[in-house]
Amino acid sequence: MLTRLRVQGFKNLLDVDLRFGPFNCVAGSNAAGKSNLFDAIRFLSLLTQYSIMESVRLLRETRGKAPNPRSLFTAFGDFRSSEMRFIADLVIDRAVQDEFGSPAKASISTLRYDVAFRLASDDGVERLELASESLLPVSQERARQDLGFPALTAFKDSVISGRRSAPFISTSGDSIPRIKVHQEGHGGRIFAAPKSSKTILGGTNSYDFPTILAAHREMESWRTLLLEPSAMRGPSHYTDPRFIDSRGANLPGAIERLRKQEHRKGEVYSELSNRLAELIEDIRELRVSDDERTETLTLEVTGRDGVRHPASSLSDGTLRFLVLAAMAIDAEAEGLICLEEPENGIHPERIPAMVRLLRDIATDPRFAVGTDNPLRQVIMNTHSPVVISCLDLDDLIYLDRQQVIQGSSTGNVALVRLPEKGWRAKISGSTAVLPLTLGQLNPYQRTLDGQILMPLSNR
Repeated sequence: MLTRLRVQGFKNLLDVDLRFGPFNCVAGSNAAGKSNLFDAIRFLSLLTQYSIMESVRLLRETRGKAPNPRSLFTAFGDFRSSEMRFIADLVIDRAVQDEFGSPAKASISTLRYDVAFRLASDDGVERLELASESLLPVSQERARQDLGFPALTAFKDSVISGRRSAPFISTSGDSIPRIKVHQEGHGGRIFAAPKSSKTILGGTNSYDFPTILAAHREMESWRTLLLEPSAMRGPSHYTDPRFIDSRGANLPGAIERLRKQEHRKGEVYSELSNRLAELIEDIRELRVSDDERTETLTLEVTGRDGVRHPASSLSDGTLRFLVLAAMAIDAEAEGLICLEEPENGIHPERIPAMVRLLRDIATDPRFAVGTDNPLRQVIMNTHSPVVISCLDLDDLIYLDRQQVIQGSSTGNVALVRLPEKGWRAKISGSTAVLPLTLGQLNPYQRTLDGQILMPLSNR
């Protein structure tokens, strides 16, 4: 779980500091930095799976082209940030397995990860160079104070545990920084930061360093859902994974896995059908058809008229809703989910059902984390007045633009605004932010036809 993220020198995020709860919505004007925030989270996740430069390429989706790391730094006029830094506060699952299935247990569940990059050049080819990296424990007392969002004791007790005072990763030296992996029951290691092609956390996948491995697994689980209609409509082959991927593929296979794990016959189909009926009233049944001849699984929906409709004939909005509904009942679908404009393809009257679904995906901080309440987190962004009208004040983060001067250059960068009565604005020690006024929310108070919507409440 990502509870806090500070980003410096990345795209238009010159210096933003954000707190996150289980369910979060980021609003704001075009070019305010909403997608850049998602890119920052995705970049941290990519670094756990790929080299630094491959992560740059995948982030920019420059297929067949050389990655351009210079474009990631905040820049305007003659100004360009000399360093790009990400500071993330994490809550991790202490029980972890390495790539060979060997179990281990992290020393503590609350951590702060800090990683910075500089622009370097080798024979005229620019690359990102690892400048510093650290992974520090956060004490139980401090973690309980910093958690921020409203949560009952049962939840806090289930996610905050363990003790450790010494760092897990630290950096020393300025001109040639050296990164040390500290011992955790085993000997430590030292790396020359500029020569490393991967981050230390990203390259550590061994049970010898269980806390680093657990942080790796947590950040690896962060997903930005880029749901593609063709992927969601496709069947699942017998050899395909039984989990929904970031494109929405493998939906029939994931539903079939859930069906085989159900406690009562028919409960998975029934729950998904009931969810889908909130979006489309003319729904009687949902099922997965198994074709042994072609070794494929296909999703089918039956209307009240008895006509079966394969997934290939369903609308994009319906499929997006089904993907999220399946994730909501899947206890194994853990981690952070980022989703851009989930209301796309949904009729305005049905958008509240989508918001309720997303809220149900996120962990409920009133109860202990477990099989019935997996540790999941949702961060979405939106331009929709209807979505905004469905939110509580505690759900909302607003990104605005502000003009700044760096030397002789002037440019626009992201600025965080928060509802004054929300929990984020009340946390002591947070970086300076501006209040979110009714003036900023006015465009969200009316639909396109001029209808006035209910204002945000703090229910």
